[in-house]
Amino acid sequence: MITRYSTPEMISIWADESRFRYWLRVEKAVAKAEEKLGIIPEGLSECLRKVNDVDPERVAEIESVTEHEVTAFLQAVWEQAPCSREFLHFGLTSYDVVDTGLSLRIVQACAVIQKAVDEVISALRVLALKHKRTLILGRTHGQGAEPISFGVRVLSWYSEGVRVLEDFTYARNKAARGRISGTVGTFTILPPQVEEHALRELGLEPEPVSTQVIPRDRHATLLFSLSLIGTWLERMALNIRLGQLEGLGELAEPFRKKQTGSSAMPHKKNPVITERVCGLSRILRANVQSGLENIALWHERDISHSSVERVILADSFNLTHYLLGKMQKVISGLVVQAENMKRILDGTGGTFFAQRLLNALIRKGMSREEAYKLVQGIAFKVKESGESFDLLARKDDAVTERLNEGELNEVFDLEGFLDRIDLLYDRMDLTD
Repeated sequence: MITRYSTPEMISIWADESRFRYWLRVEKAVAKAEEKLGIIPEGLSECLRKVNDVDPERVAEIESVTEHEVTAFLQAVWEQAPCSREFLHFGLTSYDVVDTGLSLRIVQACAVIQKAVDEVISALRVLALKHKRTLILGRTHGQGAEPISFGVRVLSWYSEGVRVLEDFTYARNKAARGRISGTVGTFTILPPQVEEHALRELGLEPEPVSTQVIPRDRHATLLFSLSLIGTWLERMALNIRLGQLEGLGELAEPFRKKQTGSSAMPHKKNPVITERVCGLSRILRANVQSGLENIALWHERDISHSSVERVILADSFNLTHYLLGKMQKVISGLVVQAENMKRILDGTGGTFFAQRLLNALIRKGMSREEAYKLVQGIAFKVKESGESFDLLARKDDAVTERLNEGELNEVFDLEGFLDRIDLLYDRMDLTD
């Protein structure tokens, strides 16, 4: 991923230095297990203790000759610790080290993502509670429907975030697998006890049935989960952009004091961050397709997945973390224009009371068909006359014959739209 859309944490995790550091951890854990089981003589663990990092440039230099990264890595380790030449990598195949090391990196990267998701969820929690009773026009099909509270809209984003985190935790656990099972996964050289001891040391569960690689459905599931996080962020970003439309002005992403919105038009405050979130989330979804393509490999393994994973895993983790950080700042600094929300509600003439009036008339004995036509006619007349829906309804004899003043006041009570929202907050365990 280009530096512009990367984060320092993810750059560090997905750097070559980190990859080789994890390979080294796997080699050390296997050496310790092999010594404990008497498979190799003691001494390799002590020999490797002095090696903490492997220089990526040296590995690349050796690989230019060997055309094999793992053998280049092993030679680079031998150069630092000549005493490891005899038994380093004993009984292992490359992907015992590569796949297990990859799982360790994934676990570390997932911890960073989980923390960032938690921070966004926390910001949403604050916003949902703050605007629990801030009325805004609810919309369906882009048209005014009925009032809700802006807090309830945010509560929906919060609820999705909780689900997304649950799904991501599942995907993380599914991907946290290692394998020390040999060239085709059947322990033909090393006994299963080596895998058991080494993976316990590394904090990973064993892949129940591997080939030469850990099955790639695990990684595809993880990529899908990252794309769900991105799509959750996109949903929020898209709705903030809509709220910032000229003429609405209900919402606005933060705009710093010295920020410029346009090179040509000084008056503009463009929603550049949320637009960026919507754009970059497309890459996360596109990477899922590549992850799915990686599942079907020839027999026990081919290498067609390897080059793809070097790109899509690092890019997806980088992008997801970057987008989470951006949206956390947007949500925490979101400008909520309650006055404009009220202006828009008032500008509808109160036609959003139509369903309440419809149901009140039905309860008083009017047929649904007759009541619907009556209420629709009143609602359409609001735009023609400029009068309010409330006033026109009170002037209609067919309405006043069935509903007295007290009943009409109940129908046209704006706060009535918020009567039952406490249930929604209680379901999400959010209290003031």
